[in-house]
Amino acid sequence: MLSYHNKICKDLETSNFFRDQRNVNQLCDKLGEFYEEKNEISRLPKCIRFKNTMMLYCQGEMENFRNYTNKPKLERIETLIVCYHNATTFDASLLKYFVKMRNLFIGYSSFNQFVNKLPKLESLTFINITRNELKTLKGDFFNDLPSVNTIDLRFNQLQSVEKIQTNANSTVQIFLYGNLWNCSQSKAIKWIVGNDLKYIIVDKKKLNCSDSKFRARPLYMVINYKNSLTKICKETEDLRNCTCHLSFLRFDEDSHTFKPVASVNCSGKGFHNFPEKLPPYTNTLFIDHNKIRSINALCFKNSTYSNVHDIYLEYNEIRDVSVLDNCQWFENFRVLNLKGNLLERIPVFAFVNIIEKSKHASKLLLSENNWICSCRYAPRLIKLCQKYDLIADKRKIRCRNEKNDENINGRLLMELTKNDVCKVNQIVLNKYEIMSIVFFILIILLLLNLLYDWYRYKSSGKLPWIVLNTPFF
Repeated sequence: MLSYHNKICKDLETSNFFRDQRNVNQLCDKLGEFYEEKNEISRLPKCIRFKNTMMLYCQGEMENFRNYTNKPKLERIETLIVCYHNATTFDASLLKYFVKMRNLFIGYSSFNQFVNKLPKLESLTFINITRNELKTLKGDFFNDLPSVNTIDLRFNQLQSVEKIQTNANSTVQIFLYGNLWNCSQSKAIKWIVGNDLKYIIVDKKKLNCSDSKFRARPLYMVINYKNSLTKICKETEDLRNCTCHLSFLRFDEDSHTFKPVASVNCSGKGFHNFPEKLPPYTNTLFIDHNKIRSINALCFKNSTYSNVHDIYLEYNEIRDVSVLDNCQWFENFRVLNLKGNLLERIPVFAFVNIIEKSKHASKLLLSENNWICSCRYAPRLIKLCQKYDLIADKRKIRCRNEKNDENINGRLLMELTKNDVCKVNQIVLNKYEIMSIVFFILIILLLLNLLYDWYRYKSSGKLPWIVLNTPFF
């Protein structure tokens, strides 16, 4: 115990002791043992001052400073260590009595905010406020410390912090590792990755996000990608009215790096066509409630949309999606929302083919369109909806077209049977089916004629009429 006491007394004359987290981890426990033994000078309740030093150790709530009558003794203290301050707040204005303090340590406490900012302390150079439950901190908290050169805020519960303002005479080193940074609300913390001559974030590249969206992702990388995304969208003419968001960072096992995934929201911005350009790592596009009539851009401008797997096109003016047949984009889609358009039909066979082969398709929305529920088309659409659950709104699809029979118009598609849409003994054939039947009959007749000519030649030796009248014979 004595050797540890001597080491503390020696090291705490400077700030070296606090720079080593291994020392800080043991500091409150060891000093607490001295406090319990009361083997040092102790006249201020809840505090002890070590012999031959200007170091004061206090534990518990610090309200006693306010009522302490011998203020000149506090003015001589150069190092103040506060542990186990278990109130929910800490009144920093109480530190105004320590006018010669050079080192300040506040740790292992349960307070979550400071009531006031630090008073003007001309000599304070080193601040260590670590391993507390501190959740909020105002930017001007350190503003009146002209000599400060180090601010250590590691291992608190800060989710965000206002830009730290200092009027120090030299560049301030700031440590922020071990906090619960909320990178989803990045506006409050984007200053951390910026450049400022007044301070240096020493552990900038060690900071990780803790929110559910970006958990365990590097904070500086998230903020940089967000800034880059915002810049791209502002500089791209088509996207100036849109909002761009960083959705998440996915870990790429091949390159062992984090890759960005972004979404672009152009909802209700009066678009008549798809944007010509998107940020290179966009995978989701919201372009609903616009006036788009064609989806050809998805298939014919594949370099732009090849990686955009989720597209929300509800409430546009799309009438035809036949281009999706043999479309490379459609082969890799994950979400396609066509709700509330002007569709009467879709290429059912193409949809079945893609859904069967696709490993990515997860959601398709088709309700609130002008579906024609004819005898020729409705059974195939019904079968498609019955077979695949990825059509998320299939129970809301209605036959809603003036061409429909009045008995079925407005009814839910999934409630219809073939007898509802087809009259008794009605056979409805499309042109391809009619052509197939005609070709089948012609082939049968040709085969019968061939058999007849062969039998006649074998029995009588007479050649067929067509052979006799062919000029080559």
